[in-house]
Amino acid sequence: MDRYTKGFVIASLVYFFVAAVLGIWMGGADAAPWVHFAHVHFNLLGFMTMMIYGVGYFILPRFNGRTLRWPSWVPIHFYLANIGLIGMVATSPERPSTGFTLFAVLSVISVALFAVNLGATMLLAPEAQAETDEEAEAQPAAARREEPAAAPRADIHPDMRVGEILSRWPETVDVFVANGFASLANPEHREQVKQIPITLRMACQRHNVDLDPMVERLIAAASGGAVPLAAAESRTGPSRKGRLSRGEPIGSENILGDILAVYPETVKVFRKYYGEGCFSCPGQATESVKQSAMMHNISERQILAELNRAAGF
Repeated sequence: MDRYTKGFVIASLVYFFVAAVLGIWMGGADAAPWVHFAHVHFNLLGFMTMMIYGVGYFILPRFNGRTLRWPSWVPIHFYLANIGLIGMVATSPERPSTGFTLFAVLSVISVALFAVNLGATMLLAPEAQAETDEEAEAQPAAARREEPAAAPRADIHPDMRVGEILSRWPETVDVFVANGFASLANPEHREQVKQIPITLRMACQRHNVDLDPMVERLIAAASGGAVPLAAAESRTGPSRKGRLSRGEPIGSENILGDILAVYPETVKVFRKYYGEGCFSCPGQATESVKQSAMMHNISERQILAELNRAAGF
């Protein structure tokens, strides 16, 4: 979670505690009317709503295989929501008043920011970025000699789904494999990835691959031009975390999609614990065994033991 997404969750828990204290006060004494107002609104706009904000920002874009439409709105939303709520509680003894109305309007604006941002993220097509085309036009002609003059430039951008790229331009699989996406060499795994709504941007972040050079390599390959397939940097050390090769035991940091691609015999274990939904869930491209066990409330040690047993260890 980023700073503000986590901030919403932490603020939610703080408001929940304060609301509980106010509830005890209301039950044990003749509390003033503003205490009742504060108790209700700290529970509703504080605990419940801010928990929804934090979880919604974190989960929903990932489950739709997209990045948040306007991430710069999140800090604004965070401050407006908290200032609006605290201001409403502070001015509630004087309501109706100009101050209370102002803070109430801030709260409504914060709700609108969340609804519009998430709604646009899930319902609208990702914005195509024009930077790639502009950079290509700015390059000297010598840098593009390998591209045939008559060949149309493939329309590949960072927010395009990996599955769509592989479906429309099968020749790009060599670029993916050579740049750290070794599991895509397996035809079965490629078919699985085509069903997962994960974007090129998200995939490059997960595999520690530089996005802009990767886009250019894919465009060159899809447009019929020559392209250096090997990545410039060695993919060893920390960036190797979570990757898996045949013959290696399965660890808690290995990604579910990689495990299925390298050890197809583990399908029965995933089906046992996660059901059929596991094989179409976009989370398998990014979630580790540890994360999935935590999300499904399953013993990490137990599922690891069964996965390794199914893989022959």
